[in-house]
Amino acid sequence: MNNFVFQVPTKVCYGEYLSSTALEVVKELGANKPLVLTDKVLLEAGILKDILATLGAEPVVFSDVPADSDVDCVNSAAELGRSKGCDSVIAVGGGSVMDTAKAVNICLSMGGDIMDYQGLNVLQERLKPFVAIPTTSGTGSEVSFVAMVKDNRDLRKLVFGSRFLAPDAALLDPTLLVSLPPRLTAATGLDALTHSIESMVATITNSPFTDALSIEASRLIFQYLPTATKNGDDMEARGATLVASTMAGAAFTNAGVGIIHALAHATGARFKTHHGITNAVYLSHGMRFNLEYSSAIYARLARALGFSSSLDDNECSEALIERVEKLLDDVGLPHDLRALGVPKMIGDQLNEWANLVLEDPAIIFNPREASLEDVIGIYERAY
Repeated sequence: MNNFVFQVPTKVCYGEYLSSTALEVVKELGANKPLVLTDKVLLEAGILKDILATLGAEPVVFSDVPADSDVDCVNSAAELGRSKGCDSVIAVGGGSVMDTAKAVNICLSMGGDIMDYQGLNVLQERLKPFVAIPTTSGTGSEVSFVAMVKDNRDLRKLVFGSRFLAPDAALLDPTLLVSLPPRLTAATGLDALTHSIESMVATITNSPFTDALSIEASRLIFQYLPTATKNGDDMEARGATLVASTMAGAAFTNAGVGIIHALAHATGARFKTHHGITNAVYLSHGMRFNLEYSSAIYARLARALGFSSSLDDNECSEALIERVEKLLDDVGLPHDLRALGVPKMIGDQLNEWANLVLEDPAIIFNPREASLEDVIGIYERAY
């Protein structure tokens, strides 16, 4: 068994309408004036109404977080927080909002420009109190140590990683997910499933703790995501997928992800595809690429989920991959990159994109080393 370290510093609280206690949680953490980050869609839909009602007459709200957040957004939000004297951060939204909030908290706490802190383990001290309230069930950012924002100048995703980035508290309120559209419900659910499966095969860094979280998260996603997608008012299904997302987040933030995420990061940075849907398209292809090194692990997951009772690891692995592909059909997601609007790349463009994949930090944890030709081959099969 590998030596390992497992930590989840975030306090996780679950319950209907729990999000309205955000200010109480901030005060428990020793702060009083939070900067609230969200996006315009959520703000205009009234999702934050109960949360903002507890913050006084003039809450400090930054709602210009785009779907694929960037460095300029982070610096603008941080400047607002500094100008208003904010002493904490509340993030209400999906992965982009929460990743932006993490980066903003760096600037609020440490000063300077966000680019001063790019990389892994650059931070060496605690940041200001931070409460995360997810409105999707996919990213796991509410418990992760990582934030990714886009550098529009170089068209690449920047990684910020440190245990100090993890929110102090995550408030899981399934009522906030009721209005999430079916396609986004499906996309974020597949993102969480990718976290679960990739963290299990990150064999250098995973552990019995991460495996247990990944297996249960996968079970919940396979069981409840189709229902949550087709019937958004089903609170049991919404709650189950939300809990699964957070469990998968705790797993991958300790174990890492792999080539599927590296492919999705590079594709999203270049072609502005949705991260969860891009992961969904690459998931079965990445699993087959890793099959030679990971069949025993895939088989263990397939048996645990009841997808196969075969004693042959390859048969079990194929059963798992087939269930992944069926899940995409069940929730209405595409199987190929063409459906995402990704152009057919050739020549220098394809090589340049493939090098972005190989340079992505996520690929470090993949169980099988990938060459330029390997990456291009996965792209062509997924296209």
